Amino acid sequence: MVMYEKICYKSTILSHRELLSELFTMGEGKKFFIQISGYYIWDMNGQTESLFQQQEETSRVDILAKTPDGFQLELVRQLNDKDARAIINLSALQEEDPDKNARFNATSVRKYFHYPKTFPVLARHEGMPVAYIVGIALESLNKESWVKCDTHWGMGDTVYIHSFFIHPKYVRQNYSRVLIRLFSNWLAGNGFRYISGHEKEDNLEFLFPSCEKIKRFGNWQNQGVDFWYYRKKIR
Repeated sequence: MVMYEKICYKSTILSHRELLSELFTMGEGKKFFIQISGYYIWDMNGQTESLFQQQEETSRVDILAKTPDGFQLELVRQLNDKDARAIINLSALQEEDPDKNARFNATSVRKYFHYPKTFPVLARHEGMPVAYIVGIALESLNKESWVKCDTHWGMGDTVYIHSFFIHPKYVRQNYSRVLIRLFSNWLAGNGFRYISGHEKEDNLEFLFPSCEKIKRFGNWQNQGVDFWYYRKKIR
């Protein structure tokens, strides 16, 4: 069985050197980045490549980025049954995660891969799903008891990172860092200013070195470990 791990990394703007080294390229006449003041940022002004397949068996996606070696990042607008099953199976590999909400089932995968109510992004390599990120507008979580600890609740400028899961092979190749950067830049291009989430204190310094610690939650979701709720500026 192939093992997976869940991991989050900080969001930054890609410099020209980083952009080249991480092999993200422009494709087929489509601009994926624009240059402003010496930096490349995610271009959300109608220049992403859209796939609206007519076949029932194909998910409807926007291709956000791709590399020559077969890596592709997609915004999932409508999820088909095949991809839903692949995501469920992928998330089921988190057997050591005590948080059962981290694993999708037939109901929850439709709930969270439900654009535009959520912001689901799927990464593939040679057509095979290898990672996903799901963000949720903070205001959509108003039933959660913790949500109003964030003073930005109600401002419409923050996306909560619900899920981020990636194959360790791509962690080693730095794809995890690229994925969270591109996802954050996509959010920034759509008017959001912050990402937020829950993370162990030991990981915050490494994952989000400039984040703001908002509130500590003891025994988070009965995991036996304290988590911090944090907020990270993305633009």
